[in-house]
Amino acid sequence: MRFFLLAVATIAGLVYSAKERVEERHAGVALGYEIAQALRTQRALEEEINQLRIDRAALLDPTRLEPIARKRGYRVPAPDQVVVVTVEGARAP
Repeated sequence: MRFFLLAVATIAGLVYSAKERVEERHAGVALGYEIAQALRTQRALEEEINQLRIDRAALLDPTRLEPIARKRGYRVPAPDQVVVVTVEGARAP
């Protein structure tokens, strides 16, 4: 009887240990998939940021803005029309 209980306890311990090992492995694989998905999302967002920077540069291109400004009546100010505003305590660039 003692041998039977010892055998059952040993088998139960091995089953529990194997179950824990499988759960840890599963958690590691799941975490790996999450990391891979996060990296794909990061790459996609970086590509979107780069595209937005390109779009911004195209929208701010002087050759595109100049005709729009003329159409709306804007013109380059004369040197005596430029006023430099400074804020006390602020550093000049």
